[in-house]
Amino acid sequence: MPMMERSTALHEPFIPLRVLVEYDQKYKFFVAHCLETGNVVTANDADTAEEMIKELLGDEVAYAISHDNLKNLISSPAPMDVWKRWIATATRNGVKPFRLEMTAHELKLDEPEIVEVKVARAAA
Repeated sequence: MPMMERSTALHEPFIPLRVLVEYDQKYKFFVAHCLETGNVVTANDADTAEEMIKELLGDEVAYAISHDNLKNLISSPAPMDVWKRWIATATRNGVKPFRLEMTAHELKLDEPEIVEVKVARAAA
């Protein structure tokens, strides 16, 4: 029997997430909003907002996987207007993908890189 090649699906992220980072003109701070989870963070600059959402999503995903409960992770997605702004921003400015640094051992999984986040940043 021929040896099967590892599926390319295994190289895809287990949980793909998208984040919109934009400046709130009314309140004068940056907001990072995850489309799939609805998580939101605010900061004085875009880099800090991105780092904060990255840390928050890492914690949220680790908790969901370690408790075998992905339903709670994605039970409250962002409002539709945030999804539309993400698409417009990603189309205009592109996206910056990154993988969350999570260890397979602590999550009891075989593959360590399981979550990819695509960040679209609006111009300030």
